[in-house]
Amino acid sequence: MPLAITLPLNPDALAAHGPYPRALNVLSRKQTAVQRQLRRAGLAGYEPLTQATLLALAGQAPPGGAVYDVGAHIGLYAALVSAVYGPGSGLRAGPRTYAFEPTPGTARLAREVAAHNGLDFEVVQAAVAAAPGTAELYLSHTTESSNSLNPAHRGRDRSLTVPVTTVDAFTAERSAAPHLIKIDVETSEAAVLAGALRTVRRHRPWIVCELLPGADHAALRAALAPLTALGYGLHLIAPEHPWRCHDETSYRALVGGQCRDWLLAPGPLTPGFHRSVRRWLIAILACDETTNLLTPGGTPFPPGWNAPYTRPAAPPGTPYEPPARAVVSGRVFGGRAPAGVPGGVPSGVLGGFLGGVLGGSARGAGRVRTPVASTRPRYGAVAYGTGVPPSRGGGGAWRNRWRGAAARVRRAVAP
Repeated sequence: MPLAITLPLNPDALAAHGPYPRALNVLSRKQTAVQRQLRRAGLAGYEPLTQATLLALAGQAPPGGAVYDVGAHIGLYAALVSAVYGPGSGLRAGPRTYAFEPTPGTARLAREVAAHNGLDFEVVQAAVAAAPGTAELYLSHTTESSNSLNPAHRGRDRSLTVPVTTVDAFTAERSAAPHLIKIDVETSEAAVLAGALRTVRRHRPWIVCELLPGADHAALRAALAPLTALGYGLHLIAPEHPWRCHDETSYRALVGGQCRDWLLAPGPLTPGFHRSVRRWLIAILACDETTNLLTPGGTPFPPGWNAPYTRPAAPPGTPYEPPARAVVSGRVFGGRAPAGVPGGVPSGVLGGFLGGVLGGSARGAGRVRTPVASTRPRYGAVAYGTGVPPSRGGGGAWRNRWRGAAARVRRAVAP
């Protein structure tokens, strides 16, 4: 059954970069682990804070810059960046996006995602490591999202030989200038960083990198040390605010919690960066499973299903006005936002989540405004709940709590 997911509506991005599609065809609701999670929870349930960070950083790419999605799977992040900022669309040229994926079947799906959505990100069917050549890719017997060059990573039942490139080799070959590199290669991140040092020295890209407990942390420390010597700071992408700066000796104690993605920043994190992340996060959290569009096999999506967002809903930087007041768990959604809060955050746990990561406070978050909107009846109402959306499989209890709270909001604002 074909599945389309709603893309986040960010007025700031529309004002700065121009129109972009309101939905993305991800082909199937159950073919891969990523598609199944999108079916269960929409974009809101798939690493929303990582998405917000990537979109905020991609929007800062200079003309001629590039974005690398290393370990792209079906190309979800490459597709998001290409849809919102892709070259040839909008008010100005955006970054050129490359999706690196070594698993043949998954790389084929990434190419199909690009083709079905008219996106121009390029799929590079290769692994990325410390040296070019070939390597054995070990295929997980549980999920294709756990395929790895590391034979010790999770369970595996077979392997195949795949081509390997490096960030340095690819950058030189394409004369690219990467502004942003996302790395998610199932415990082989140290090898990717080791093969990117020349690019880091020359272009100083922002790097979003997954760090798992099962990685070789001695190798990671060795790979991270040259970056910190160049002035890079390591920031855990987490709800808590501010994102503390770590180096190769202090990050290890924080690996293994619920948050596993890190921002390797070539400079200090500015208030403007945090505001941009906040705006994207609020927009992404509106894209839950009720905004998905499913059609029977062989049936096309309805006309206008991905018609572009064409203009900001409000001038950039202005608060979002919810269309109604609602009460969830005894707290009011609606009213005025406190001074200095450019938008709205939900009450309860999610209020603390947004308030913490973006400079607010969990205390009193229920009195801050919450966007509640219904933009397309075919997709259902859009609302925020009070539980933290699950990250990739998430916990069933969290997911049920989030869905229940979102349902209460929808009932409260229903005409």
